[in-house]
Amino acid sequence: MYCLPLPAVVPLYVCHVNGRGALKACLLQKDQADKIKRGLALYAEDVRKLVRMGKPFVLFSGGQDSLCLIDRINRVARVVTRNITVIHADTTAGLPEVEEYVHKTCNELGMELVVVRPDRDFFETAKKWGIPSPRSRWCCDTLKVRPIRRYLESIEGPRVVFDGIRAAESTARARYTPVWYHPAFKCLCVSPIFYWSNEKVRKYVRARNLPESPVAKLGVSGECWCGAYQTRKDFEALLSIHPGIYEKLVHVEKAQRGKYTFVFDAGKKVSLSKIRAEVIASDDRK
Repeated sequence: MYCLPLPAVVPLYVCHVNGRGALKACLLQKDQADKIKRGLALYAEDVRKLVRMGKPFVLFSGGQDSLCLIDRINRVARVVTRNITVIHADTTAGLPEVEEYVHKTCNELGMELVVVRPDRDFFETAKKWGIPSPRSRWCCDTLKVRPIRRYLESIEGPRVVFDGIRAAESTARARYTPVWYHPAFKCLCVSPIFYWSNEKVRKYVRARNLPESPVAKLGVSGECWCGAYQTRKDFEALLSIHPGIYEKLVHVEKAQRGKYTFVFDAGKKVSLSKIRAEVIASDDRK
């Protein structure tokens, strides 16, 4: 029996699996779900059973957490003789180094890779819909969830999706649980490294000698530059690393005609054009 309050709001579900592997999700009252959640744990044997339950898929963003995840699930799959499919959502707003790294890593680990993309790229969509923000994160659903859901809908039979969410990432994610029913994917989502600390992730990568993500060296987010959580410092780094991507984001901002910007500094809107001019001026003074 598993349950999880969904990431932002209720409802909460409990999932039952019968002997034939059929899955049924039932709505729970919050007090019922909270009671189950307090005693919920995920053990190695549970992960093995879940890998065998349906066709297994692993989400790989290209970050360290999902790197640990795909390696661990790959090892489990070999023991239980199941084939794993890795799903990578190319948001169209990520760094090219990450896309290359995802392909190279899956090839080295001998894992099948499926890359899904949105119908329209981020830059064109953002010009029309506006810049994503913590209060309006249309980017996550449009660039990730919908493409993944569309692919999963093409797969017949029961499915299980493994992701690299960890409680240590944020206060919000600490309220999740490691196994839950995903209403968009219409299947179980499992987070085998949910209780791992940041240090355990680093130690696992070193111990397994896994290929380091280029993001770790660049010191910036590589998966998506939608702007929902990036800071001025992040964009200054992007200007140095990938001025071409920075320029595309400048054009997105210009399409907002001053109404929205990617950066709020000390509570004020600051345009990427202004940040670029200030960085150039600072470099000239050195």
